[in-house]
Amino acid sequence: MGGARYMFLDIFIIVRVFNILYTWLEHNIIDNILNFSKVFGNMIVLISVVIFLLILAYITIKHLKKLPKFYSIDITDIDGNNIILEGIRTKFTTYDAAKSYSEFYRDIYKRQYKFSVVGSNKRYTVGFLDVVSLPQKAFKAKRYNS
Repeated sequence: MGGARYMFLDIFIIVRVFNILYTWLEHNIIDNILNFSKVFGNMIVLISVVIFLLILAYITIKHLKKLPKFYSIDITDIDGNNIILEGIRTKFTTYDAAKSYSEFYRDIYKRQYKFSVVGSNKRYTVGFLDVVSLPQKAFKAKRYNS
């Protein structure tokens, strides 16, 4: 009977030691590991957001570099020929200005000419276009018919 009592005391001491060890591990190691995992998870989310924003900024800048730096108004007559009208501004640095001028010219010339805004990365694009004004048009008509 005395041995059972000592055995019970030994088990009680072992349980008490494990209880103390468990509380010490819980307060000093497990809580720190859980806090670290929470912070680590938050840091993973934060780093993911930052990487996403950096990629988004890179794609946006890359797209903006591809946009035209200059805009011009192409003028076509009823026959579909590209022409140049004298006294009309056709070179612009912003799309809004080019669009506004093309609408203004469209209101002035109605259906006589079509005005379209074209973007370009070259400062001046001059193709093989006919210069049209009333005296020159009459002159060209005479020259080509003779």
